[in-house]
Amino acid sequence: MVWGCFSNGRPGPLIVCDTGEVNADAYLEILSKGVVEFISKLLTLKEGSGTITVATDDVFLFMHDNAPCYMAKKVQQFLKLQRIPIMKWPAQSLDLNQIENLWVNFKEHFYKAFVLAGLHVSTRADVTEHCKELLKEVWTSQRREGYDHETC
Repeated sequence: MVWGCFSNGRPGPLIVCDTGEVNADAYLEILSKGVVEFISKLLTLKEGSGTITVATDDVFLFMHDNAPCYMAKKVQQFLKLQRIPIMKWPAQSLDLNQIENLWVNFKEHFYKAFVLAGLHVSTRADVTEHCKELLKEVWTSQRREGYDHETC
């Protein structure tokens, strides 16, 4: 299982989860390693620029659905403490999150890299580790090459 985020045509970090499920505690760790760090980089003063873009409710909005681990009280408190505004997600709605388009592209690139590497589906530790590295390489290459944010 992997977690990733993006903002305005710029993919953020990719976090590979070692277990197949994510509870509130695991999600808090993902948010700490992923979202908070990514936002910090987005808001860093650009070299040669005299201004910094400040996130406000009108400029920055974090989007995730109503998965139970996302809606846990401690997760909501963490996001509030970090001053990360959250989009209100309608209950039982279609998944209209824009990252779904990015995942489709990412999966296609990963599959091609997986086949080119001569890998086969396996639970062996060496194959699993190779896949983790390959996931990160594919994500990083997407970050370097960019992606069509019109469809993402």
